[in-house]
Amino acid sequence: MTARPDRQAWLEECPPHLRPALQACATGALPANIALLRLLIETVDRNEVETAIKAALAGACRQPRARRAAARLQQVLTLWRENPQAFATVKAVLQGVEHGGTAAAVDEGISDWARTFDRMAQASPEGSVALYALGNPGLLRSATDEVVARMREWRLLGRDRAVLDIGCGIGRFAAALAPECESILALDISEALIAQARQRCAGLPNVTLVRSSGRDLAAAADATIDLVLAADVFPYLVQTGVELVDRHFDEAARVLKPAGHLLILNFSYRGDLRQDRSDIAVLAARRGFELRRSASQDFTLWDAATFLLRRR
Repeated sequence: MTARPDRQAWLEECPPHLRPALQACATGALPANIALLRLLIETVDRNEVETAIKAALAGACRQPRARRAAARLQQVLTLWRENPQAFATVKAVLQGVEHGGTAAAVDEGISDWARTFDRMAQASPEGSVALYALGNPGLLRSATDEVVARMREWRLLGRDRAVLDIGCGIGRFAAALAPECESILALDISEALIAQARQRCAGLPNVTLVRSSGRDLAAAADATIDLVLAADVFPYLVQTGVELVDRHFDEAARVLKPAGHLLILNFSYRGDLRQDRSDIAVLAARRGFELRRSASQDFTLWDAATFLLRRR
């Protein structure tokens, strides 16, 4: 019989369904907050979370070569203890949400998601747009700032740039990008989220918030936008149906100026990046987009896959 490797042995005291997230965090494959989110999703008992983290941490500490793993697991334990609201937030936001399958019809899918996001906004405004922030406004702000910093590095921003924020949620990106752009048009299908965004963006004269139909980008005129931002939006389009995905790619091509960019942060929740890359490549080629980043992992607080496209 072959002995089990040490890197698995130290997880023996953890429930099997929680081991993948703990292992991924210990190896550095997942940020601490994402690992904690996955633990919370997988368990129905809040006490099980701390017990599992502490067991994994103790196991790692017993391994001579697992100092980094222990340090990462300690971060998860610290996050858990500093965010007592996390368990209730995650469970409340995800209640009744199904990320599998495809809607029977586009209009039905859009209506269902609008109602879902209205409910999620009531459960937790921050959690409704970024569950990986665990309902912590400070963590959400840090994650948002990190994305904006990358956008700056990629030279997508500028005081002469017009931005279209699809699925703007509570307006976190609109508020963060306002000082960096000439104008921001922010759209969302949820009335409750748009109301939250109006509060967050009050006093920002270059931000325009519109409750959209979810079917198109009709609020933006042809060739008037420098950057279309879609952060955690396309997964819901993909689930609603390929027709809606095609429509949004057509619309992005329509509203973008020559050499404008489409930034997609997460294309789907299928867990198949190879398929995501393939689908994006086809969608981009049909509209004359140049693919500049394809499923790259660019953030330390979010495991989003980045797709950056440039209109030729």
